[in-house]
Amino acid sequence: MKRLLLASLLLLTACHRVETTDSAAEGNGTTTPAPQSAGDGRTLRLFMWSEYIDPEVVKAFEQAEGARVVIDTYESNEAMLAKLQGGGASYDLANPSNYVVQTMRRAKLLQPLRKERLRNFGNLAAGFVNPPFDPGNEYTVPYQFAATGLAYNAGRYTPPNESWALIFGPEDRVKFALLDDPREVIGAALKYLGFSVNTGRVEELRAARDLLRRTVQKRGFESFAGGPEIRNKLLAGSIDLGQIYVGDLLSGAAEDPDLKVFLPTPGTTISTDLLVLLRGSPNPDLARRFIDFVLDPENSAAISNYTYYGNPNRAAAPLLDPFLKAQPAFNPTDEDFRSGRVEFINELPLGRTPRLYDRIWTELKSN
Repeated sequence: MKRLLLASLLLLTACHRVETTDSAAEGNGTTTPAPQSAGDGRTLRLFMWSEYIDPEVVKAFEQAEGARVVIDTYESNEAMLAKLQGGGASYDLANPSNYVVQTMRRAKLLQPLRKERLRNFGNLAAGFVNPPFDPGNEYTVPYQFAATGLAYNAGRYTPPNESWALIFGPEDRVKFALLDDPREVIGAALKYLGFSVNTGRVEELRAARDLLRRTVQKRGFESFAGGPEIRNKLLAGSIDLGQIYVGDLLSGAAEDPDLKVFLPTPGTTISTDLLVLLRGSPNPDLARRFIDFVLDPENSAAISNYTYYGNPNRAAAPLLDPFLKAQPAFNPTDEDFRSGRVEFINELPLGRTPRLYDRIWTELKSN
């Protein structure tokens, strides 16, 4: 998932010294390494999505620990994996999405967290503990989560319903953009057709492929794009509808109340971003203290209030910004999860299934 807030939020980053890589290198994951620590116990190196932590939380941790935090950023799970597998700079913590954790384990990139050392682990909501991709939370702690919605600019367009049919149905009267993300786009088509976003059934994937072929041939299809770019297109009024990560949209809706987002029927995707301790961490004890610091309710709420992304920390819920608590798309209900209306993206099993998804995506992007 791509995270990039509006200019006003970007200015906040400049208020605190958070050492980062050269921003010109962030897009392709070929970051310029910041000065490396050699296990001095006082330097934490964090590899995470861009603009995905409140600088004031970083500052408070530095002051509490007498440490410094160096943050390198990436814009895709693929870029993160390439950097780590390529033997890049030595990081302590990374921030992957849930559906690449097993890949990281197979690549021997992770070491156990030893969650018994985390005093604040019990603050997590039950739905985010003991996940299928990491039984017992041996390697991961949930950090933020993101559902995917459909967004619109009410000053330009008012949708007649809250369904994927606005995009995937036979009508071709709206201009729209889709996320530049294969699992999100294929997943949306699968949910519209009544299938799981993690299906490996050939006939179901074939149906999704055919639907998407028709969709990208519509006159109203504008482009595949990242979440912030789609948000900016909505702000500019150049599209009517956009598939988007809810957090990316809400960061704009705080400035322009005409921006709206909903979780479309019959269902949509959700993914969790995690904190993981890397096998080569120079400062694992400091890294664990940072995770525990982030799990503190006040710090966890401050991060969500900055990023506008969902919070898996139940103890932080009362401290969230009222604007966020009032957004239905920010707060999927228990029934949303039980019914499958909101479905987690999981890692695909090894073998044929990932190739089928890749083939669909390659075809769509080549047209």
